[in-house]
Amino acid sequence: MKINRALRNVSLLSVCQALSQTQMVLIFSVSAIIGASLAPTVNVLGIPFGLATLPITLQFVFMMFSTLPAALLMKRIGRANGFIIFILIGSTGAAIALFGLIEQNFFLFCVGSALFGTSAGSNQQFRFAAVDTADDAFKAKAVSLVLAGGVFAGVAGPSLSTWSFDMLAPVIYGGVFAVIIAMQLVMIVLLLFTDIPPPSEAERSSDVRPFRQIAAQPTFIVALMSAMVGYGVMNFVMLSTPLFMSFHPTHPFGLPDINNVIMWHVVGMFAPSFFTGWLIKRYGDVNIIAAGAMISGLSIAVNLSGDSIYHLRIAMAVVGLGWNFMFTAGTTLLLQTYTPAEKAQIQGINDLFVFGTVAVCSLLAGATFQAVGWAATNLAAVPLLVLVLIAVIWLRGRRVPVTA
Repeated sequence: MKINRALRNVSLLSVCQALSQTQMVLIFSVSAIIGASLAPTVNVLGIPFGLATLPITLQFVFMMFSTLPAALLMKRIGRANGFIIFILIGSTGAAIALFGLIEQNFFLFCVGSALFGTSAGSNQQFRFAAVDTADDAFKAKAVSLVLAGGVFAGVAGPSLSTWSFDMLAPVIYGGVFAVIIAMQLVMIVLLLFTDIPPPSEAERSSDVRPFRQIAAQPTFIVALMSAMVGYGVMNFVMLSTPLFMSFHPTHPFGLPDINNVIMWHVVGMFAPSFFTGWLIKRYGDVNIIAAGAMISGLSIAVNLSGDSIYHLRIAMAVVGLGWNFMFTAGTTLLLQTYTPAEKAQIQGINDLFVFGTVAVCSLLAGATFQAVGWAATNLAAVPLLVLVLIAVIWLRGRRVPVTA
């Protein structure tokens, strides 16, 4: 019965993950382009500073700041209720973004993007919710299978973007936000059918170690670094790519080409999730983290070797695979670092740091591309990947089990 409940929850959460990631694909495919058309250019020390990626940066900033409140709220009222509250906030944000687009108002579009980010931050907890009813043998697979829901996003997201971008013409891209609102309503219905137990008394009232003691664990440091760098590098390259394609110096690519490359990227991110859990169990989380860092580095080499549609497809798929390994293995590694009473706090803080990194990378992506070009933008990610490999080497032989 316990296994059946775990599988049911994983299935429902996987569909929610699929819808959530599809919304992110829709946002990624149009946000920088909308920002470039609406945003002013400011001068910083006499240097033009583009704000094309400011809306998506705000999305990640609010995603970052919502992770800990979402986790703590779920500790009080349960997973499903917490998810639903934040999804409603996100739906309001999508509506405001749509209104800002109608009015051609950059400020309103930024406000809507920020509010949408709060629901996106809460939705990152789907992978943690999946392990609440899973036994130890199923936890890595549960995380991996929930993330596998993103495969739908890779296939459906770009197609929906192409289909809906002129659905509300003459408001170009307005249909994208209408589709997002509809998906969020479906997620609310699905969450009502989950069966995740409320937090136990031990989770609510047991002693919690000081955060500095938890954070001092080598396992925690590497788990957090893996997720931060994996997500940050992926986001940095992913947001730069549509800009590079749109403003290519010799042959600018159209929206269908951009959506096609994004599709390859998202499939690369989530399709491996069907076997990543098995790989982690077979080879160990630390080895999968190292493999992910090297794979992400390979994507940069592909980007630097050519700029055809084929190079871009391969590079974006490969950086997605690197993210999958680093993020999934980092998540399962994190599970070893806290007690049940510390779960909400540590999960929230982990995602706070992860999406703080993503927010910084999203802001820097557009500015870096505009300032130094495509090649330098890719090379900027290399030191971070090298740092992860050094951290993995440091962790070997130093792993200490969590103190109960």
